[in-house]
Amino acid sequence: MSGGAGRDRHRVLRQLRAELSRHPAVRSVTGGPPTTYRALRARVAPEWFGRAAEVASLRVTWTADPSPGPAAGDRPSDVWRRTPIEAYYALHYSEPAGLDCGIHCEPNPHVDGLLHYQVRASPDDPYTYTPLTLEARSASGLLWEMMDVLADRLDEAG
Repeated sequence: MSGGAGRDRHRVLRQLRAELSRHPAVRSVTGGPPTTYRALRARVAPEWFGRAAEVASLRVTWTADPSPGPAAGDRPSDVWRRTPIEAYYALHYSEPAGLDCGIHCEPNPHVDGLLHYQVRASPDDPYTYTPLTLEARSASGLLWEMMDVLADRLDEAG
């Protein structure tokens, strides 16, 4: 990744860190490494989502303007659809002894297109994948929309 793309990722993740820290479920959020964020990690209150787990975490990743990989010509479904933001990103929720789920916009051989929700009830279970559509047009708006989707899906998971 070029220096410019790395700076863009760091800038967007810093912005998302500030937004995420304002969410009522988030207890703490950090970016790492400190001067060139590659991901955010947050400690969240699972009870806010109606979950019985004692602890839970979020991981947020962002790749601004990703370049297609060498097999891009073999993947016509990787067009930017179901989201107006052209970036690879993920918001992934985990409970240490159970539920693992998230919203991902990135290549995955198990789904058609890029944007999807994936979930598994335990580490031994396979993921199930569901296509998503998101309407946000900014990184901050996208984060809040993904947190709403996550809250709805976690409520459905019981």
